[in-house]
Amino acid sequence: MYYAKEIVNQLKQSRQIAVFGAGVMALGVVNCLTVPPYDLYIECCLVSDKKKNPSHVSSIPVLDFEEAKKVLSKDALIVIAAVDKNLDSMEESLHSHGYRHILPLTYEGDLWMLLRGNLYRNGRLACGKPYLTLEEELDRDVASLPEKPHRTVGIYTARCHVDKALGEDISKYSWEIPIQVGAALTDRRICAVRDNTGDHISHKNGQYCELTALYWLWKNDKSDYVGLGHYRRHLEVNERDLKRLAQSDIDVVLTIPIFDYPSVGEVYRRDHVPEDWDVMLQAVKNLCPEYLSAAEEMEAGRFYYAYNMFIMKREILDQYCTWLFPILFYCEEHCEKERRGYQGRYIGFLAEHLMSLYFLHHEKEYKIVHARKHFIGT
Repeated sequence: MYYAKEIVNQLKQSRQIAVFGAGVMALGVVNCLTVPPYDLYIECCLVSDKKKNPSHVSSIPVLDFEEAKKVLSKDALIVIAAVDKNLDSMEESLHSHGYRHILPLTYEGDLWMLLRGNLYRNGRLACGKPYLTLEEELDRDVASLPEKPHRTVGIYTARCHVDKALGEDISKYSWEIPIQVGAALTDRRICAVRDNTGDHISHKNGQYCELTALYWLWKNDKSDYVGLGHYRRHLEVNERDLKRLAQSDIDVVLTIPIFDYPSVGEVYRRDHVPEDWDVMLQAVKNLCPEYLSAAEEMEAGRFYYAYNMFIMKREILDQYCTWLFPILFYCEEHCEKERRGYQGRYIGFLAEHLMSLYFLHHEKEYKIVHARKHFIGT
């Protein structure tokens, strides 16, 4: 086991395990923990009200607190499967029913990221494919490779004038360069670097999200390695790592991928506008048909790289953006445009999956490593 070894040992040593929740997050947790490398037995999915939930999550029965008294000890380990905003109320509910051994897994949480990282790593190794981590490769590369000429690293963090206050001190990320996205849409200035200077698409930020920063980096930044994160999502690297990265032979740094069950394509169609997915595939077919095989593999698979976060060599960024943005412009032209709220960010959602498609297609060409991501609540 590579990630979260102590927690995994706690899970494996527990005499009884139940999952609190029966929704989408619970579906992912159940189908992660009941297969290798975990192979855990889950007694039930626990809910407060059965009327609002399915009878089973995969093959796991859904029980309310009264029914659970017959099968669950109060010493059972209860794994909360929740979206972040519901965590506190779910913990209170468990405490009120006498459960004290609780392991919270939230959609954005660091622990859930690490547990699905073990699942992804195990699957790749089982198929004879590599799974490389940033920390291991930096230790190996810097020790064995000849020193290279000075190379620069520029890691940017997308910020917006409507960002909420953060619940943590972010001074340890002082190496990040804040870039204000959507700066063309407001007179308020919060960063010295803004996405509405030089060659830009800042006015598209409502649909393109952090991609207006990506476009700006592509057209305006000249660093040898270029990276992008978010004000709430940060790659877990430090200045020493970045110095060693500049001397390494690493091509691309990506986050630990998201686990989608039953498949990436089905989950996208469930959570977003299904027709957008079809338009994206049509764009790939029309503009770069050599990627269709990888698109089918990505759609049927269970992992994708979320958040449009990365660090990559300048020449790879140029190749990637030259490929990506024509597809996004095609989608913008052909998708239904009347969107509000969450679904209005459809270009950003599609781009996450296009990033996964691109690096799946090129995985034998590039040295791709994985870095941990830290999510900060508000």
